[in-house]
Amino acid sequence: MIQALDHIALAVPDIDEAIRVWSTLTGAALLHREFVEAQNTHVAFLDLGGFRLELIAPGSPESTVAKFLEKRGPGLHHIALKSPDGQQQLTDFASRGARLINDKLRPGAENTMVGFVHPGALGGVLVEVVEHPAAADHR
Repeated sequence: MIQALDHIALAVPDIDEAIRVWSTLTGAALLHREFVEAQNTHVAFLDLGGFRLELIAPGSPESTVAKFLEKRGPGLHHIALKSPDGQQQLTDFASRGARLINDKLRPGAENTMVGFVHPGALGGVLVEVVEHPAAADHR
């Protein structure tokens, strides 16, 4: 079951510069920043008027974000949908005919578990299913 839109993610080449620009131009406040080893990605979450914006930057030229930037340039990377049972949500998507990028959840930022649905399933939009730890509340 999808509970809510969790965040929108933007692919950026330089995480520090993106944080600076978004904070300066929009007044967004930095909520959290980390390096997600499992995805080789630098991540920053910003509070943009009560909405969470995720900035993602490659950790190396081999990362999937680096390949995304090379192919498409900076901009919208994915939308993330919050689910209390992310694995079941991925299974439900697959049972309804959606092609998955991840059959099983994997570690994401902020101690979440995440899985991706192929953009071809939802009109060209990459969708991330996010399951937050039980104690966390991000809406």
